[in-house]
Amino acid sequence: MPNLNETDLSNLSRPHGQEQQLKMELLNMIHSAENPFDIICHVARQLETSSGEPGYAQYVEEQLRAVYGFALQHKKLLTDELRDVEERLKIIEERNKNGDFTEEEHTRIGFAIDRHKKNIERLKTMIQKAEADGTPLYFDK
Repeated sequence: MPNLNETDLSNLSRPHGQEQQLKMELLNMIHSAENPFDIICHVARQLETSSGEPGYAQYVEEQLRAVYGFALQHKKLLTDELRDVEERLKIIEERNKNGDFTEEEHTRIGFAIDRHKKNIERLKTMIQKAEADGTPLYFDK
């Protein structure tokens, strides 16, 4: 029987179930032709859970959007950002209609609504440009 050194023993004491599950999920996502950005976000969520570091996955997603979405103009991440901005706009508009706000608060909310609408138009333009010029990492299944 071979001798086990300290490194081998420390590896034996680590739980392998979670790691094996993540490895299987990763391969399954690749074999299913999932979007690489979705794969990265999935792994980041798993790392956030296993490391106990709240907010890590959100930070990774924000960085992906900043670099690949806005800077490199990949359609997938721009589309994700557009969806999020449209959802926020809908919530703001609903609360503005149904909320009991002062005139000043309504003015501020109106400003936020205008900024969201401008951001939506900007994102739509960026998506059109990405579709025309870019080679986004987006796979149609």
